[in-house]
Amino acid sequence: MNFIPGLELNEHFYREIVSPMLAKRFPRLRYSAALVGYGSDVLRFDTPISMDHNWGPRLQIFLIPDDMAPLGAMIAEYFRQSLPYEYKGFPTNYCAPRYDRTQSMEATSSHPINHLIEVTTIDTYFAAYLGTRPADIRSSGDWMQLDDQKLLEVTSGKVFHDGLDALVDTRRKLRFFPHDVFLYRLARLWKSLGEDEPLIGRTVELGTTDGTKILSARLVETCLKICMYLEEKYLPYRKWLYRSFQTTRAYVEVSAFSMKVLRENDPKAIEDYLCALYEKVVEIHNRRDDLPKLANHTRNFFNRPYKVIFAETIVKSLKQAIIDQEIAKGIGSVG
Repeated sequence: MNFIPGLELNEHFYREIVSPMLAKRFPRLRYSAALVGYGSDVLRFDTPISMDHNWGPRLQIFLIPDDMAPLGAMIAEYFRQSLPYEYKGFPTNYCAPRYDRTQSMEATSSHPINHLIEVTTIDTYFAAYLGTRPADIRSSGDWMQLDDQKLLEVTSGKVFHDGLDALVDTRRKLRFFPHDVFLYRLARLWKSLGEDEPLIGRTVELGTTDGTKILSARLVETCLKICMYLEEKYLPYRKWLYRSFQTTRAYVEVSAFSMKVLRENDPKAIEDYLCALYEKVVEIHNRRDDLPKLANHTRNFFNRPYKVIFAETIVKSLKQAIIDQEIAKGIGSVG
């Protein structure tokens, strides 16, 4: 089997196989179709190695609630009995779920097909992912309960057909955090950086090169996350963090500094490169007109010769910009 990016494969699978089948058997059915949710293919990061589990011809069919009870199981069974055994050389049949619930393509020459076409409703699917129905996500407090990775998964991928006139809009509403929640999450990242940044100078003073490198890698990771938030991108879990960062506008600018930090072995040079990285991140922040302008220069950490950006002052500025004071209180005390 020659690799085809999963989103490309499944858009063709929908248009050439699934859509004609539904039109033939359920000609009046209103539905939406997409590939969203779990998987490197949804994030557009899949490679040939991704084909080993939960990858292949698969997608979701979304029905209106009134159609789900009478038709949901019928549609799923229709696919079991009528799907072709393979599409573009990829089996449409999958093995039974393993202990970790993963499944792999498995060739077959008979029906029924154990397919991965999920038939569901928008509310059921999104509630299972996010823990709540999209319509119930109203306040900043509601948004505070949501997880970046899950939000990324349900807003990534692609809608192939939106006959319900609801799926595209649902995903659009979840595109990124409301402004107060964005400020809160941004402030939390800067607070994390502020707790670590003066420790670099101490490791330099002590000559613990390994300690400097371990700590500096964590500071680089925090800076990348800040840059992603500044471009209103949800943060994926660590496997995909850097790959996702590579898709940002900031990547070329910031990686020039972050790579120097990570590749350098001289502790004092690492500290200098980190300072340059902090200043670049603040420069990018200050390009946004809807955020408080930040002082952008590194200096000594009080009376110690440790170079810092004084992230706690950034946290204070962001906290003051939050309108909902209950959200602001969640940042905790600063300074």
